Amino acid sequence: MSMKALELGMVALLLTLWGCEADPWGPEELFLGKSSAEQHQLRKGREVYGTYCVGCHGEEGDGKGPAARFLDPKPRDFSKGLLKFAAVASGEGPRDEDYLRVLDHGLSGTAMPEFSLLTSTEKKAVVAYVKGFYPDWGEETAGGEISAGADPWEGDLVAAIEEGQRVYHGYAKCWSCHPAYVSREKMRTIHSEMGLGQPPFRPDLYQPTFKESEVWNAAIKAPDFLIDRMKTGAEVENLARVIASGVGGTAMPTWGQALESEQLWGLAYYVSSLARQRGGDAGAAMMDRLRAADSTERGE
Repeated sequence: MSMKALELGMVALLLTLWGCEADPWGPEELFLGKSSAEQHQLRKGREVYGTYCVGCHGEEGDGKGPAARFLDPKPRDFSKGLLKFAAVASGEGPRDEDYLRVLDHGLSGTAMPEFSLLTSTEKKAVVAYVKGFYPDWGEETAGGEISAGADPWEGDLVAAIEEGQRVYHGYAKCWSCHPAYVSREKMRTIHSEMGLGQPPFRPDLYQPTFKESEVWNAAIKAPDFLIDRMKTGAEVENLARVIASGVGGTAMPTWGQALESEQLWGLAYYVSSLARQRGGDAGAAMMDRLRAADSTERGE
């Protein structure tokens, strides 16, 4: 038997022993001991995922790791091919930058930490690996970036918050899911000024609502900005991005093309001003007054 035939026989034996568990190998891997950049990245991504992610997100990336039953909210199910906080139109596939942003900053109020201990190469590798959990992933899967554009209110904080309050309680009707933060009379005035007619008040106007999500198979509660942590942070820039793109798989729509720049950024400033009062006495007292006045108006 020639030396070349012996080498090939040894390779075949090793592959038989390893079975299908090994990654696909091409000619360079078999004869020269090299691996393609893509395969090397996926192997590295699998190592990172197995070390840091599998406990929550599970071996199949379905969000059903052994720790998942103890967590609320539940870990992301990567087999959906979606993220909640991606800078794409709501419902479209995330870009690599969206996965990396979550790895860099984490999600406040959840079990998802920021992974500053990982190198840039490791983060990119685990993103490449995670995308493989979505069976239909392809080059055209990721959506186009939705940008909030430049901040038109820089240096005029008071005006920005005032505009955001008007948009929140008027045109955008954010209170249809989130709580309202002004009186019914104030809302009537805002709607009248905007030519929107009378607002269709809901009975529990100063409480957040739950909306069923077929994507995440759960009821999603709209945040009360005076109580709940903002998962992407309360910074105006982060909020503007989320408002512009929406929140994937939830009732939060993509506002980037529906609102003018002043409205979108004003809304971000207003929500940020509320979020920065989280847990404070002033915000709690304001809501107590609004709920008491609302109860009186409705004759309760």
